[in-house]
Amino acid sequence: MALASTRITARRGVPSPRRITLGTILCGTFLVLAPGLIAFAIVLTRNAADTMSDSMTGQWTAWTPSLGTTPVVDATATTATTPTHAPRTHQPVTIAYAISLIKCGDFQSSTEGMMDAAIVLQHSVHQTSVRAGKSAYDYKMYAIVHRDALHCSQPLADVGYERVVRDTPVNVSDIRDSALRKGVHRAWCCGADEFVKLYAYTIPEALVVHVDVDFVMVQPMDDLFDAMLYGDSAAVQRIPRERPNDPWPTNPQAAMTRDWGQVMPGRKPGYQAGFLVVKPNQTVFEEIVNVILNDDYNPGYGRDCGWGSKGYGVFVGAMAMQGLLAYYYDIYQPNTWVELNQCRFNHMGMDVLYRSQPNFQARHAKRGMCRNDLDYCEDCQTTAMENIYNIHYTQCRKPWNCIGEGLSTNPDKSSIPEDSVILSHCMELQSVWHGHRRDLERALAARVGTEDNKRQKETASIVAGQAGDYKKEVFQGHCRGNGQTNYLALAGGQQQLLLRIPELYQ
Repeated sequence: MALASTRITARRGVPSPRRITLGTILCGTFLVLAPGLIAFAIVLTRNAADTMSDSMTGQWTAWTPSLGTTPVVDATATTATTPTHAPRTHQPVTIAYAISLIKCGDFQSSTEGMMDAAIVLQHSVHQTSVRAGKSAYDYKMYAIVHRDALHCSQPLADVGYERVVRDTPVNVSDIRDSALRKGVHRAWCCGADEFVKLYAYTIPEALVVHVDVDFVMVQPMDDLFDAMLYGDSAAVQRIPRERPNDPWPTNPQAAMTRDWGQVMPGRKPGYQAGFLVVKPNQTVFEEIVNVILNDDYNPGYGRDCGWGSKGYGVFVGAMAMQGLLAYYYDIYQPNTWVELNQCRFNHMGMDVLYRSQPNFQARHAKRGMCRNDLDYCEDCQTTAMENIYNIHYTQCRKPWNCIGEGLSTNPDKSSIPEDSVILSHCMELQSVWHGHRRDLERALAARVGTEDNKRQKETASIVAGQAGDYKKEVFQGHCRGNGQTNYLALAGGQQQLLLRIPELYQ
């Protein structure tokens, strides 16, 4: 992938039978959805032996390669004293994509859309894997399920996710800081329950890539995996980074994007918790839990607000994952992680200059400057699709909500906010998600065939889910009109047909 990018100077800028039931509230995004809650993780794994029941009762240890002596490494080490990378093997390493289902029951999104989101994410993973001839890496789907959500998690297992059941890793009553203890339940998106995502650090595999459900893969991330796992220096040079002149860590433990889109001028940014790549490490997990239990949290609005009174507060999700991880990696683990290019990874299409809300006033001296505190920044509103690795649907809205209008033509609050994104670019992003769904529908139709009346009925259900005529060039038949009530469910919501989806990936 070419690293050449469209950049804009900081001072100039540019204008700008029965349906499976499972819904979610999306953690780390800007929209609360329902009923239930799904966040997603991608995990690099070496074997598929763990069963759901084993994962529910067993304790995991950090991954150690079977063809070498690499132990669990000290995440603080900048100079390796033991081998820091796994040996390459002739067999493809498996990337297990896991979701974190945090709770069931809410009211703001369609059940059909959220279940379809899980299915489409899985298909996008398949399409960027070795099985599709696009990558050197294989995959497996996982669901990290909060114990309170176990009763509504079966649909995920039915379509191919292996469940791992866990409780919240902290007891809120044990949190020492009173402001955090009393306020964390209000944190976006899910209060302390969002910390269940931290169990990604305990999965006994090579890497974990954690994403939200409103996410699809566009291109494989082999260069990032190769660089983190094998220390591939050529791969390092090809990885688009937000700060390409910063030194690459000797033994990188994490890669992520900062949430520059909502940073306040002169303040600390959070990490965008919808996308996180980590090397699992039990010690790191325990350290982060210890931070939650014992570090100070200043609830004010000054520059000393937030975690450790160091400015990691005020922004969305500050008390939860977005603020916690920013604080932990900046303060406790500096120089052990990589800041990826926010326009290429975790792409949201948002304006990254100080030109409009959030957290900006037009009269401010930083007007027109880059939010990332550099003299230049790529214009994420116009990043070419061939340069994007993955898409996170936040400001451009959820594809299954069928939002095809901007605030300039439809003042409804669910419309696309054209002050921070470009409508035409959002439509291009929407078409990628619906393209993945359409490809899945073609594969499913070919699988069931038309051999008898039953199969003809199943094929008709797939066709029924493509009968919409609203902006077909974007939504590809999946929407009858603008708004989530106009969404047509995958396969017409037929449970027996959805149960055949795992057959596509065997």
